[in-house]
Formats: sequence, C-alpha cells, structure tokens
Amino acid sequence: MSAELARLTAAQSKADEVIRAVGTPVDGRPMLRIAVTDPETDTRLATGFVSYEVEVAPVLRAVTP
Repeated sequence: MSAELARLTAAQSKADEVIRAVGTPVDGRPMLRIAVTDPETDTRLATGFVSYEVEVAPVLRAVTP
C-alpha cells in the first residue's frame, strides 16, 4: 500500500467516525450540513447533518379587564 493510499484510508476512516459520532437523523428539525474535507486533495470524505434547537421567545399578550 502506498503512503498516499494509507493516508487517504486513515482520513476516510476518521471522517466516517466523526460523522457517525455527531450526526443526527433528518427528522424535520432545523439542520446544519457538516462535511469533512481532505485539505490536501480538496475531496469531501463524508457528509452528515446535525440538528439544533431554536429558542422561541415567550409571547406577551395584552389583556384588558
């Protein structure tokens, strides 16, 4: 195995591990797409999604007696 192939294999393995660790299923919540890119080849190694919560401010209502 060449040194470059060994490097790419290790990079791909780590990219897959990271996406598995932080990725969340797409389920209708707000999502961010995350990508892992090899900076030496500018190749995307893995893509996943993470969800986030939107803080909703309480609604104030004026009530007249």
